[in-house]
This record gives sequence, C-alpha cells and structure tokens, in this order.
Amino acid sequence: MRQAEYEALSLRMRHGYEYGETKGVGFFRAASLEGMSGLIHGFTARKGGVSAPPFDTLNLAFGKTEPMDAPKNVQRNFEIFCAAAGVPYHSLCIINFEHGANVVAVSGADCGRGIVRGPLAPCDGLVTNDPAVTLITSHADCGAFFLYDPVHRAVGAGHAGWKGMLGRIGRNLVEAMRREYGSNPADLIASNGPCICRNCYEVDEALAAQFEAEFGVACSTTGRPGKRQLDLEIPAAVQLLEAGVRPENITLMHACTFEMPELLFSHRRVRGKTGDMAGFIKLT
Repeated sequence: MRQAEYEALSLRMRHGYEYGETKGVGFFRAASLEGMSGLIHGFTARKGGVSAPPFDTLNLAFGKTEPMDAPKNVQRNFEIFCAAAGVPYHSLCIINFEHGANVVAVSGADCGRGIVRGPLAPCDGLVTNDPAVTLITSHADCGAFFLYDPVHRAVGAGHAGWKGMLGRIGRNLVEAMRREYGSNPADLIASNGPCICRNCYEVDEALAAQFEAEFGVACSTTGRPGKRQLDLEIPAAVQLLEAGVRPENITLMHACTFEMPELLFSHRRVRGKTGDMAGFIKLT
C-alpha cells in the first residue's frame, strides 16, 4: 500500500474507544462493535480481581512469569471476569499463543480449552460461528484483533506481537473467516485493542525496516541512535485494508498499555513481571 493511499483511508476509519466498568471490572470496547446486536466483546482492564502485586489485580494468565501468580487467583479472576462480562465460565476458549500468525477454527466442542481442559494447538488467532464459545486472547502490550461478520454470524479474535503483526495475523483471521464461514471481507466489522503505542515502543532500526518493507507505509518514527519507535496500529490497519475490510468498518483504539498503569498491564513498563489482560468476543 502506498503512503498517500493509507493516509486517505485512515481518515475514513473510526478512532478511539469506549471504557466502562461493570461489577468493578473495567472494559475497553469499540463503539462500532458495541452497537451490533447479537455480540459481546471487550478488552479487560486490570481492575477488580484478587491477585497480589505485581499481578494486581485482574490477572488473566496462568503461569506466564516467574514468580507465578497462584493458579487459584487466576481461576477466581476468570470467574469474576465472566460474571462482569456476562459470558459463561465454561464457554471460554483461550489461544495457545506462540507469537505467530496461526489461526484455528473452534466450536463449542473446544469450550474450556486452555482453562479447565488442555490447551489448543499453538495459535494466536481463533475464529468461530458457534454462539456456545467465547474466544479469548491474552495481552500485556501486544496488539489485539476483533472481527465480526454480521451477515454470516461469525467472529474472530487475534493476539499480535511484532512477529504476528509482521506475519499478518489480521489478514489470516479475515481469510479464515472467508474460508470457514463464507465471510465477505467487505462485510466485516473490525477493531484493534489497547496495545503499546509508538511513543513507548522502541525497536531496532532493522525491525522497523522490515515492517516498512512489508506494509509499504511509514510504520515508525525516529528514535535514539540505532532505534526507531514502532506503531503497531498502522500495520494492523494496512493488513485489514489489503484483506478487503472497508476503512469505515475499522476502529483503531489508540489506548496505550504502557501509559495507563492504573488500568492496563504492560510487559515493557515493568520488564516482564506482570499479569495479562484478555480480549474476548462471543456471539449471543
């Protein structure tokens, strides 16, 4: 995609997020998805759980870092999250992320995978057309994708670190929904989630050059000598556009995990000892 084309299309996208709290649990949401009937979605804040520092309080990750949060705390946090989000605990299906771009189609038969049953095969993206299952992704700076097809009644969710973003997991989600459920990309409603912003995400010049070669637009700005500041939201949008999603149907939240310590965990901010937020989407 050319720079001028992207800049023009970005003006037609939606920008920003809605934030609200239910039963003490905070949720970031896209207005475009929140306004759709038959759908529940969101991205959790870190408030309202039972975990102690450095996982305080709504940590939704089992055994991610050393020292580890107590599994009983994480389980309780998922129960609290489910009660606040209005999704059944037994419906959860969690990615088994490997910082890649693999997408797996799941159904109600996969409910409980990654929480009360064994994990899925390695994957950073999930799609389904089954209202019995709630798709769950895990985040602590990495990007999120939410996709909804209101015509064929299907959803997708993805976790995107820099490897998954460079591997075009957003495009892979669109293609999986087209392949599995007959989705037309032009019908899809899409959003990202909170992630580390350009001002806070320093990378090597070589990695920034990879992104700009892959996506054809300026994805970074000048940083310290030998470094660049990478913007994950730009390649997220470009790959959705190139996959056929209309710009009017794309939301970029512009919510930085690094800059919101009261609301969001950030791996970079605390150098790894932190919990995870969850992205979730479910047909109703």
